[in-house]
Amino acid sequence: MMNLKTVSKIAAGVVLAFGAVSSASAISIEGGDLKITFNAYDAGTIGYGDTTGIKCTSVASCDAAAAYPAPNAMGSEDTWGIFSVQSITKKSDGSLLFTAGQGGQYLTGMFGGLSDTLVDVAGAITPATTAAATGGWLNMYLSGQNYNSSFGPSGRIGATGYNGITNVPGGTLALSAVFGAGVLGGQPQYTYLSSFANNTISGGGQGFLDVTGGSMQDKFNTNAQFDPNGGAHDLFLKVTYGQTDASRSALWTVDATGDVQGKALPEPASLALFGLGLAGLAALRRRRA
Repeated sequence: MMNLKTVSKIAAGVVLAFGAVSSASAISIEGGDLKITFNAYDAGTIGYGDTTGIKCTSVASCDAAAAYPAPNAMGSEDTWGIFSVQSITKKSDGSLLFTAGQGGQYLTGMFGGLSDTLVDVAGAITPATTAAATGGWLNMYLSGQNYNSSFGPSGRIGATGYNGITNVPGGTLALSAVFGAGVLGGQPQYTYLSSFANNTISGGGQGFLDVTGGSMQDKFNTNAQFDPNGGAHDLFLKVTYGQTDASRSALWTVDATGDVQGKALPEPASLALFGLGLAGLAALRRRRA
């Protein structure tokens, strides 16, 4: 049977171990409902016209209907871009868990693969375009460098790479995800819904994400967000955006701000240490009894 001195050493070790977990990385995310805010730049397809009505109902017909395809898009892709996480907060009390540059670290990423599949223009006086897309992916990286939007769409490296995000020495994949179908009620095939005013190219979008990989996969793979059709997903994303390039040249189409909401699980290491702490406390109680 352990004596009191041994149990005290275990308890002290547990305290030190918890301290090591929290200080080993600049990103120590607690479990619970979280809100992740971000800034983004988007290369998007626009120019479906101002005449009211449905413009297309398939990827191929939407490709043919658009006057201004997304700059540097891959294939039938109509939305892609880059983002930088600004903060991660706990929704229950608003406590700040991470901010950009904390400990010299950044969470930046790239998204793409969203193809307009249904486009509808409504409003005869101030037309607005609503586009429902299919497909879509997102990759987020942890590195010591923030993104650089000045490269514009030309900073893209192949299908899933971007200069200063995916090629940073020492950077690691923190999270990968795909856009989950079900964002539009009654029509569960769509993965992303976007609507903007034709005369300002300002608007918003939303979608659900299903986590597929990265070092944070186990933390966010919770299926705690539900779409209008009842499907379960890991994260819910919403954005607002406005035009950045009035000339519609090869620059970013819009810049955006938004947030991702999801439920995070406690760190596995923290759970193991918590179990060790409980074992030590139980032994201490037995010794005192």
